[in-house]
Amino acid sequence: MNSSLLRDGVGVFGLTLDDRAVERFGLFMDELRRWNRSVNLTAITKPNQIIVKHFIDSISIVPQLEQGERILDVGSGAGLPGLAVAIVRDDLEITSLDAVDKKVRFQRHICRLLRLGLVTVQHGRVEQVAAQQPAHYDVVVSRAFRDVDRFIVLAHQLVRPGGRLIAMLAGGATQLSAKTEELCDQIGLRCYKMEQYRLPQDMGERNLVIFQRNHLETR
Repeated sequence: MNSSLLRDGVGVFGLTLDDRAVERFGLFMDELRRWNRSVNLTAITKPNQIIVKHFIDSISIVPQLEQGERILDVGSGAGLPGLAVAIVRDDLEITSLDAVDKKVRFQRHICRLLRLGLVTVQHGRVEQVAAQQPAHYDVVVSRAFRDVDRFIVLAHQLVRPGGRLIAMLAGGATQLSAKTEELCDQIGLRCYKMEQYRLPQDMGERNLVIFQRNHLETR
């Protein structure tokens, strides 16, 4: 485990990791690589790439999260960003949602191993959860959607009025398309922040697009 790479990478976001957190990330990586030999969880398997493209990328949203918030990670795969965030912020109540059973089993194993007590791993689809728990979360986040329009359509009902959607996207786009802006108007969202950053070791550009649900719904 390249602890210097991990510590320096999260330092860009104004964060520090104690020894216990670094140890937990090491265990997470070891188990991800071990399970991946028999269960296809990720195409990213080299240690430094896991640290940068999975862990550091996931932790990038931590400065956007407020104390004690209720977070939903949609399409969480191997538990990213949700479980990585939980290692850094044990005050957050995180639900990690995925529709693939083997990924859910892996995440539950990691939660037991790392004793992530405020994390719930749920097997299901976002459409089902939206019908069962509308306006339940402070924040809904996802790394799984390449299409930001599809993400906000599926996820906006899950956040409370005033709550936020965080789309974690590859690339460095600096503005929304006219289509996305029109869609936001229709469903009662506003885009209030876009942040771009580069991953360490020249592993790519990333973009956080953060939407807020209006307190009063549009008609």
